[in-house]
Amino acid sequence: MVGTTTKKIATVLTGGALALGMTVATYAADGGLSASANLGAVTDYKFRGISQSDGGPAVQGGVDLDFGNGFYLGTWASQVDFAYGADETDFEHDIYGGYAGELSDSVSFDVGYIFYAYHGSDWDEDYQEVYGSVSFSDLTLGLAYSDDYWAATGEFYYPYAEYSFALPADVSLGFHVGANMFDEVSFMSDGSDSYIDYSVSVGKDFGGLSLSASLVGTDASEEECWNTDWCEPSVVAGATYTW
Repeated sequence: MVGTTTKKIATVLTGGALALGMTVATYAADGGLSASANLGAVTDYKFRGISQSDGGPAVQGGVDLDFGNGFYLGTWASQVDFAYGADETDFEHDIYGGYAGELSDSVSFDVGYIFYAYHGSDWDEDYQEVYGSVSFSDLTLGLAYSDDYWAATGEFYYPYAEYSFALPADVSLGFHVGANMFDEVSFMSDGSDSYIDYSVSVGKDFGGLSLSASLVGTDASEEECWNTDWCEPSVVAGATYTW
């Protein structure tokens, strides 16, 4: 992640990590513990609209446990490149858990906790969030909150909305918009206290292989984005295999 002058901003992820939104588990109505693993790559790891890999590709993967009663645990990791130079963050490692359930045939919910850890740099980049979302058929409304966001930049709020539906040939189309709101004005490089991120994605599954292409961007200027192009709209392609 980048924030202030030389730091970078890491979002459940959307180039991979939970698109927090970042819903990370599906609800299993039947009892019994089950596990799954995933491994993939993206042409650019973008989280909440901002590149976490200096515009380059990243390898990503994770493991999820579903307890069959709505509770889940998981972990996920990705390469990152915050362009610090010698003192550079190498990878992000997330640990999360929560509870997902259904209120009716068309209404479901998901609440949980996620811890973001960054390795390879002396920067204090680790932070935590709590999150929750409610889905009404194809529409999801959610909120994530951190008491002290990336690199100790204070409280952070992330309300977001997502809408997805199926196209012919089992192709999925999804829309996402989120508002990144900072309690302190030290996160963006020009002192701005908020920005909007958005994405439009298409995807298709081939058994355990999922392919996707997304237009991901923000309304942040190059000046707000630490004089980089990390916040500029771009197309991100990804492939993930789950077993």
